[in-house]
Amino acid sequence: MLRLVNRYEEIAHGQIKLSADRWGLSVYPKVRVADVISLDGINASGDLRRYGLQSHFDFVVCREKWNPIYSIEFDGRFHSTEVQKARDAKKDELCRRADFPILRINSRYLSKEFGSMSLVAWIMDVFELQEGFYNAQEEGAIPPDEPFDPFFFMGMESGKERFPYWFSAKPRIELRKLYEAGKIFDPSSSGFIGYDAADVMRGVEYIRVTETEGILVRSAMRPQQFPIILSDLLDEILSVQLAEEVLRWVRGEVRASPLRQIYRQVDTMKESIKLARAHSFNRSGDGE
Repeated sequence: MLRLVNRYEEIAHGQIKLSADRWGLSVYPKVRVADVISLDGINASGDLRRYGLQSHFDFVVCREKWNPIYSIEFDGRFHSTEVQKARDAKKDELCRRADFPILRINSRYLSKEFGSMSLVAWIMDVFELQEGFYNAQEEGAIPPDEPFDPFFFMGMESGKERFPYWFSAKPRIELRKLYEAGKIFDPSSSGFIGYDAADVMRGVEYIRVTETEGILVRSAMRPQQFPIILSDLLDEILSVQLAEEVLRWVRGEVRASPLRQIYRQVDTMKESIKLARAHSFNRSGDGE
């Protein structure tokens, strides 16, 4: 007999179900696209209709057991081929027409290298927190002008993270401690996030570790049809990566780069993207 999912999809299902169980959600693997999206309702025809009838979602997350709220696709190494890219584009288009969220993940989203939970768990939890927040605003329990911010939701369990969705809290404190101990030149970092021509979200984060040298990290996140602010997550990832790299420099495991080289890289990247958000640290008026 054939397995319903491969090994990587099995691992993904385990991570997805852990988060779903916390919120009383159901997760179903290998659900046919046409059983979730009305192909007639979105006027799907030709190849797009055939694809909807023949293809399936890797995982469908449901509320109240049977009501689909979004899908999650695990994109393995074969998703880089042109044939698979074309198939993925069709599924994305069907979801776009139906206004049905789809989250595309890979193995990086299943690890806990950035914080106390996996990235897919962070995204699923934040989606639920956001839904609850906006419902509370509609009911008048939260002021209508108060913005949603996942980083200030506090954990209530003893021994758990106080701010579980704020991955960068400890790394930022660590950088401040290194500065206060005289081991790095600046107490906080600078960085920005923007979108390239393919709508890929790209970001950099950097900090001066000496008066003439610094550490820079980069990261990126693919376009997603998912209704949370994923630039928040990329910003957290960059902060964690930067703190880890600075600690490696302090231990003598990596070399810093000349600031002129870092600033040149920063300027080049700014020219290639549409800037979405930025922050900077300047020491009492020092320019970059």
